[in-house]
Amino acid sequence: MDYGKVLSRAWQITWRWKVLWILGFLSVLGQGWGGGGNPNYTISGEDWNQQYGVHVPPAVWGILAAVGCVAILIAIALWVISVIARGGLIAGVQQVEDESSTRFGQAWRVGARRFWTLFGISILTALPTLILVMIGIFVLVLLIAGTVGAFDSAREAAGSVGIVASVLCGGALCCGGILLGIVLNQIRIYAERAAILEGMGWIDAFKRGWQVLKENFGPTLVFWLIFLVIGLILGTVVFGGMAVVTLPFIAAFRQTDPSPWIIAPICFGGVLGMLLFAVVGGIVETFTSATWTLVYRELTGLAAQPAVEVVAEPTAG
Repeated sequence: MDYGKVLSRAWQITWRWKVLWILGFLSVLGQGWGGGGNPNYTISGEDWNQQYGVHVPPAVWGILAAVGCVAILIAIALWVISVIARGGLIAGVQQVEDESSTRFGQAWRVGARRFWTLFGISILTALPTLILVMIGIFVLVLLIAGTVGAFDSAREAAGSVGIVASVLCGGALCCGGILLGIVLNQIRIYAERAAILEGMGWIDAFKRGWQVLKENFGPTLVFWLIFLVIGLILGTVVFGGMAVVTLPFIAAFRQTDPSPWIIAPICFGGVLGMLLFAVVGGIVETFTSATWTLVYRELTGLAAQPAVEVVAEPTAG
């Protein structure tokens, strides 16, 4: 495979068919709202006061609760839009390659029609990791319980062995979970293209994704490493920008008696920062998705016919 040619073609499509940026933006926006954080972590006002020495008025917590409920509903809606947008990106690149044209509505409709198939693929991708996490938690609980029992019996040597076993088990499960997540995510990438480009159902598409990965591990690894480097660079820039943006809000929130309305600029700044990062991320997502679509076409023989050269940018529709 000519890696440079694939990357060059993907960038050409990304740059000239800017209508795809909208789909990339929607895809990243949904992922941003849906990820990160620990949803089970809660902290009361009293705990906050004890930990940070800041008095938070009850009105602030009320606003936070309302914002949280609205955020959950928005997150669900954006996740649905994100899934459809991912399918639309794949369809848009396919349309450019086969028909030398694409429009937002044309690509979006394909993603919407295949939503439940893409949803099923996401479930199949997440299920093994979820099972592994549950097994890991169960094993760790048993080890920790055994360690506590050993300490209660004053058997320090056995307790030390239990601690070491817990750490080793946790580390092994963590590393195994990361590797499994990487493999499953790559299967998902290929499976989504099998669903959109070859019209397969979610189970057949998942099997197809595994087959393509297994038979073309070398080229897949090369492209995966390329995007890993790009992601690390962008991650550094993003976190640096977030630090610069959030520092003034942190300083304001650490006032002795912050006003309930201090939450308004904090929320506004967070949403604004998310939108700015999503714009940049949307372009990157468009390029990444286009690359993987072209790679899939090359690996499966769908690109047997030469691609039609793009000579002009279409009108967004």
